Amino acid sequence: MTTAQSPNLADDSQSTAFAEKDEILLERVAEKLVRFGQQVGVTPEEMISLLDSDTSIHDFFVFLASKSSRAASRRAPR
Repeated sequence: MTTAQSPNLADDSQSTAFAEKDEILLERVAEKLVRFGQQVGVTPEEMISLLDSDTSIHDFFVFLASKSSRAASRRAPR
């Protein structure tokens, strides 16, 4: 005969599963950001420095986007 799990145990295992999925997702996002930064001429060290200097995430993305548009304009045929 099996006993039912208490709700707390089920909640803990769900929380752990979500935390593991979040960790994997964050790793993938970070890898993509690093690759994108390198494509537009920003090193991982520069990105870390920006974030360490209290740059908001919004401003960080604006910065990368501006670098991206400059990089695209340099590659465009004239």
